[in-house]
Amino acid sequence: MREYLIYKIKEDVAEEYFGKEIKLFQLFLEEYKTFTQQKEVLMKQILYITSPLQLNPLQSFIKQMLLSSKGFQAEVHSFLLECEKSSARLSFSERYMLLQSVGSFEAETAIFENIRKYERCFFAMDFKYYRYGWLNPLKARTGYGS
Repeated sequence: MREYLIYKIKEDVAEEYFGKEIKLFQLFLEEYKTFTQQKEVLMKQILYITSPLQLNPLQSFIKQMLLSSKGFQAEVHSFLLECEKSSARLSFSERYMLLQSVGSFEAETAIFENIRKYERCFFAMDFKYYRYGWLNPLKARTGYGS
């Protein structure tokens, strides 16, 4: 099973860390693995750089986009998408989304694509395989004053 935590990073932080995504990942990974007093400090840092999710509009958008997909089910606090050779469940909390998937990448890709269309600055992380990245890649600012 693959698991991804997906956070909405504040736009100014996302722009500052464009090209330095490893630093964001290291912060989240350290908080995830830490069980000491430092965990509270790390959590405060994460709360500072992330935005809470606006669940109703986000869920409505994703549901609307996936409603016509065969194998889509809306559940109480999650969505399930079952494809021919894969399935993925997207669960929601106030601060992040959790995407769990098995099989091929078809179902998780469909969900990622729709989250990406909703808004920029979503950052996904897979702590088991040390994978991370923006769902909607940011573009470097160019020109004077950037």
